[in-house]
Amino acid sequence: MNSFGNNFCITLFGESHGSCVGCVIDGIPSGFSPDFEAIDSDLLRRSPRAAAFSTSRQETDSYEILSGLYRGTTCGTPLTVIFPNKDSRPGDYAFTAPRPSHADLAAFEKYGECCDLRGGGAFSGRLTAPLVFAGAVAKQILSGKGVSIASHICSVLDIADQPFDPVSNELPQLDPMFPLVEASVRRPLEALFDELRASGDSVGAVAECKIVSLPAGIGEPFFDSVESVLSHLLFSIPGVHAVEFGEGFGFGKLRGSQANDPIIPDRRTATNRSGGINGGISNGMPIVFRAAFRPVPSIAVEQDSIDLKSGEAVKLTITGRHDVCILPRGLAAVEAAAAIGILDLLMQDKGRKL
Repeated sequence: MNSFGNNFCITLFGESHGSCVGCVIDGIPSGFSPDFEAIDSDLLRRSPRAAAFSTSRQETDSYEILSGLYRGTTCGTPLTVIFPNKDSRPGDYAFTAPRPSHADLAAFEKYGECCDLRGGGAFSGRLTAPLVFAGAVAKQILSGKGVSIASHICSVLDIADQPFDPVSNELPQLDPMFPLVEASVRRPLEALFDELRASGDSVGAVAECKIVSLPAGIGEPFFDSVESVLSHLLFSIPGVHAVEFGEGFGFGKLRGSQANDPIIPDRRTATNRSGGINGGISNGMPIVFRAAFRPVPSIAVEQDSIDLKSGEAVKLTITGRHDVCILPRGLAAVEAAAAIGILDLLMQDKGRKL
């Protein structure tokens, strides 16, 4: 299914090199007036740009709203938005060999010759444009309830930014286009991206996200836990291959006496190794998680593949326009996924009434 949500529901559609991509958002309260400048700002963060890490595909991420909006406010009916694909080059993908570590081979096995593999088709990062649109709407609704979300580049290879303060309910001021807690990290990152662009290679990265001022008691045990819902959405972002909350995999190196968060009189905790969640439910501390992106698989380096028609081994060199590193562009999608999941859970807790 290409749909998510029980209360704030989204459906994504379209292909990377088809006529458009888009989404349908159901569950937006009637009478809500979207701030389209804020939506455009988030889309600008996601869009390709003239930078060493970014693809040269220049989609403006202009969109058209088809339904659900009347005189600038939502009607309570599904909001439908499309993003026309204006800079597609389907000729870049006239090949019969699946690209290693892309969805090409898996999609071919599932859908056969009917699948559209151009630029990843329905598996492309291009689908994050409508995801970010939906997330920007969700962020605005959450902001009206005092809930804020921010993310930054946590690490790329051995270059690491300073982590968010996991206890504070404050968010640092970040450059929205290249978010770093410690601004001096930008120069070595840009030097790395320049080197990779020249060599035709790519690199993975880790994003860190923080959600503040979410009240305690949000989320359900087991299948609709905060971790379950956010992970469901985060793993839907192309390239995300690992998610951890709070101390995450670091718990495997700790004793209980080191891992537990002491509870203090104001019902907060002195530390936040749990990442703001206990028993699947928000505990009133900031929600802190990290998402790891694999290196972009489209690289200008010769790789081994097969011809889908003959089954014979071939050497494949990928052409086209691709990112060297999915961050910082991918951070807009991470925040969008977080906002959609948290809003859906918050509406569930409030019986759809906000």
